[in-house]
Amino acid sequence: MNTAVLAGQGIKTAYQAGDENKHFIMPAINGIVGHRLARFEHPSAIRMSFRLQEQDRTVDDIVQDLKPNSVVLVFVHGLMADEIPWQTAMPEKQGYGPVLESRTEARCLYIRYNTGRHISENGQDLDRLLSELVKKGGHRIGRMILVGHSMGGLVVRSAGHYGQKRKGKWIGHLSDVVLLGVPNDGSFLERFGHIATFVLKNVWNYPTQIVGRIADERSDGIKDLRWGFMAEDWKREDADKLMNVKRTEVLPVPGVRYHLLLGSMSESVISPLATYFGDGLVGTRSALGKEFVEFTEQAEKRGNHKSLLGRIFPAKKPATIQYQAFMTTGHLGLLGSPEVCQYLIALVAGRK
Repeated sequence: MNTAVLAGQGIKTAYQAGDENKHFIMPAINGIVGHRLARFEHPSAIRMSFRLQEQDRTVDDIVQDLKPNSVVLVFVHGLMADEIPWQTAMPEKQGYGPVLESRTEARCLYIRYNTGRHISENGQDLDRLLSELVKKGGHRIGRMILVGHSMGGLVVRSAGHYGQKRKGKWIGHLSDVVLLGVPNDGSFLERFGHIATFVLKNVWNYPTQIVGRIADERSDGIKDLRWGFMAEDWKREDADKLMNVKRTEVLPVPGVRYHLLLGSMSESVISPLATYFGDGLVGTRSALGKEFVEFTEQAEKRGNHKSLLGRIFPAKKPATIQYQAFMTTGHLGLLGSPEVCQYLIALVAGRK
């Protein structure tokens, strides 16, 4: 009898766990084949939008709930994910968004997008969406903070790149960009996958070549992660080379504070293992980002070095880059860390 009860409880728990995670199904499908779904305008293709209460919301819906001069946080998820972890990933099913809204005056907004599309395409869509928000929000939009996890951080940086090119008004409201475990210099996993499919496609055995071609049918978004493409570098002829691939440098937006929050599976971020594997999916070197490191080094040469966690560069519009590592925190753990949540609370309060 007890065995039957325990078995029944186990089935119920498994069913509930599966039911709670059903929201990941469509984002996962879009992450794998979303580029094709979008190309053929399939109903299953996710279209970028704000999300509240698990529903798409128009900019008009969002704006009417804002108070004058609101501090607006916009959360952008990573590959094959959605907005739900921002709301539930911490202990007791709390998330950064609800906690921030309960403990600060910030208004938290969530983006959902098709992670199978090119990062640059999603970046341009985010640029347009934020432009519409500022245009319709008017005086209700005060300080804006963008928070991106993994691929979402690349989408955020891409939006800043295109927003600067267009001279979008939302750039003037942007005060901070938080990059959580972002592969700024690309993903070692995708590079391994690219090498494997390259070899399979070029061996003499025809069936093996077919396997290689099938394996190479990864989405555009996943392929962009190989080198961290944030502009339209995927259009270049050399985009599929194994090494020495050129990419557009996406520099920090002038006047914006960047917060690079790194996870580490070990007790150190400077060991050879951490440098390459970092939080398990993104290496420390990639999370720091070549452009950010070079930007910092240039400031040091000018004699304006402040500290490891905060460097302020004197310029017409000063930019700030801050680094903080969270030990024994994996890639997904960065979404549900009370320490990261405290960092965001301090940031909103102006203590970071």
